[in-house]
Amino acid sequence: MRRLYHAAYPINISAASARVRFSSNGRVRVQAAAHDIGTGTNTVLAQMAANRLGVTLDAVQVKLGDSALPAAPVSGGSNVTASMCSVVMKACDTIRGQLARAATGSKGPLAGQPADKLILKGGALIAPNGASADLISVFKQLGVGMIEEYIEWFPPGQSAQQVADLYNGHLKLVGGAEAEKLMYAFGAEFVEVRIHERTREIRVPRAIGAFAAGYIMNTRTARSQLMGGMIWGISSALHEATELDQRVARYVNDNIAEYLIPVNADIAEIDVILVPEEDDFVNPASVKGLGELGNVGTAAAITHAVYHATGKRVRDLPLRLEKIL
Repeated sequence: MRRLYHAAYPINISAASARVRFSSNGRVRVQAAAHDIGTGTNTVLAQMAANRLGVTLDAVQVKLGDSALPAAPVSGGSNVTASMCSVVMKACDTIRGQLARAATGSKGPLAGQPADKLILKGGALIAPNGASADLISVFKQLGVGMIEEYIEWFPPGQSAQQVADLYNGHLKLVGGAEAEKLMYAFGAEFVEVRIHERTREIRVPRAIGAFAAGYIMNTRTARSQLMGGMIWGISSALHEATELDQRVARYVNDNIAEYLIPVNADIAEIDVILVPEEDDFVNPASVKGLGELGNVGTAAAITHAVYHATGKRVRDLPLRLEKIL
């Protein structure tokens, strides 16, 4: 049985802060108290800084995971990429603005050029007419060897108080249906489900997901997150269950030996399609979280396919054999 199910997940964003240092030798350092749990936060923040400051990726050093660094949101609710890329983008643009004003306000080759039209690339500021000034000379005009900016950013509906709350360990996410406009990422998931006629064993030989999640910072990490979310959805539908002993209020299967999760034999063909999307309203970076977007429609698609194959509507997961016998 093949079935399609739609997916939607709210665009959660949080106030955030970051510190970015740009040196005259073209080296960049990004610091924040966010953490990378394997989703590629280090990579996408380095990409954002490299893109905005016109340097290569290997010129950027990202330091995360230390509470002594500028406050950042927790990795949950698919908010970190959107929140942190927005604040790093703002910090880099502030640095670019300082360099551009210094270069255009002097007697150098860029004097009189529109500061907001300059491009920062390859260690130089370049004007629309092709005139350029190398970074070392621009830094000399400023009388410094590096520029460091600490920036706080908060989305509409929040204030600087939310950044202060972050320093005290309190996180507030906004977005989804609570924002001025609805802010969601969307997807469609197709699953093929096979059910053994006699044993009622359920297998998912194929799953395909197509997702639109704003500007994709890194297609490789995005695809991996969405694929992991779909695997998580299969696991939620057919495997995972927390068994609670009601008499003593203790979890019975609190270890990896008894808490069921998929193994390689349970996961077959999975394909992820990234649908191009532009949405400048959600945040300055136009980024939407996608870690959990891949999960929310998978279990629904599987149970829907089981219903059409057997006539049994199951709303209590996991979908075990006895529920469709």
